[in-house]
Amino acid sequence: MLARSIALLLMSMLLATTAQARGDNEPAGFVFSVTVKTTEEVNVVLNRAEDLRELFNSDEHSRIAIVLHGDELRLFQKNSYPLNQSVVDRARLLDEDQIIDIKACQTMMRTLDIDQSELPSFIEQVPFAPAEIKRLEKEEGFTRL
Repeated sequence: MLARSIALLLMSMLLATTAQARGDNEPAGFVFSVTVKTTEEVNVVLNRAEDLRELFNSDEHSRIAIVLHGDELRLFQKNSYPLNQSVVDRARLLDEDQIIDIKACQTMMRTLDIDQSELPSFIEQVPFAPAEIKRLEKEEGFTRL
């Protein structure tokens, strides 16, 4: 518990430093680059996103983006839903509550032979994860975690 509190404190300090370096008080966001394999690991990422949201007022902090570009994409395939229902439903609720914005890398989807229609509609598909992460950092002032 103490380690988690310290990590959140360090993240908040990082956010403040990033805003100061940009020379503005604009709300910033966080972007998680995610390449995991199990539902447990996806749940850890979702926990971190929820922790960050609790730390910041939504009026002061814009969004938390989670960019999926690994084997975890398979967990969100429609044919995997019965096995992974709890994590998919949790991600959907967090997205609907505007706590997170989930994105999927289409390049990795092709590598894993996942058709665009196989992912739930709440997951935004982007052409290439590294380019999307860089765009979020440069254009929208997100901090990468």
